[in-house]
Amino acid sequence: MRLLFFLLLLLNLAYLLYGLARHAPETPPEPTVWQQPEGIPMLRLLREGGVAAEDVIPDVGQAACVSLGPFGTPQAAAPLQARLLREGLAPHVRPMTESRPMSYWVVLEPVDGRAGARAAITLLTARGMNDHYIITEGPHRDGLSLGLFSEHARALRRLEQVRGIGLEPIIETRYREVSFYWVDVNVSLPMIGMLSLELPEGIFPVERDCP
Repeated sequence: MRLLFFLLLLLNLAYLLYGLARHAPETPPEPTVWQQPEGIPMLRLLREGGVAAEDVIPDVGQAACVSLGPFGTPQAAAPLQARLLREGLAPHVRPMTESRPMSYWVVLEPVDGRAGARAAITLLTARGMNDHYIITEGPHRDGLSLGLFSEHARALRRLEQVRGIGLEPIIETRYREVSFYWVDVNVSLPMIGMLSLELPEGIFPVERDCP
């Protein structure tokens, strides 16, 4: 009996040790350390120090307003200005001045003074070209005027004609100051389109930076 008692006691101890080993907590794994990829900035919340709101809002560029024109006179722009006023807008007529080509002067620059000019006249006349005269003042003095044209294409034809006999004239563009007017309104182009304006021929809307 005593042997049986010790045998049962050993069996119970073995069972107890088996149970304790089975339910023991496992060793926690080593924590994984995440590294920020190189070249990618670290994200930070706005409430973190040193981050301003404008640093995270993308720049969408300056807003665009609209100019309508060009008009030749302020009076020509007045009907459109009045229409925009009726729509509750605040248009402003803006004058501008621009240099525009007025004419094209074909000139044979002076070579050897007045004697060179006469020699050129002799050559031109022999080829049937009689539209010329000696320039008596200004930067082209003692050169030859070979024609003044309102169209560049006609001046170019004259230039090539004279070059054909061995002379080398130039084309000098003459300018004049031209005034014109734009109607500025501080709304977007889509808003202007919604008004269904009937613009006169040659008048069109142009986007510009708002003031």
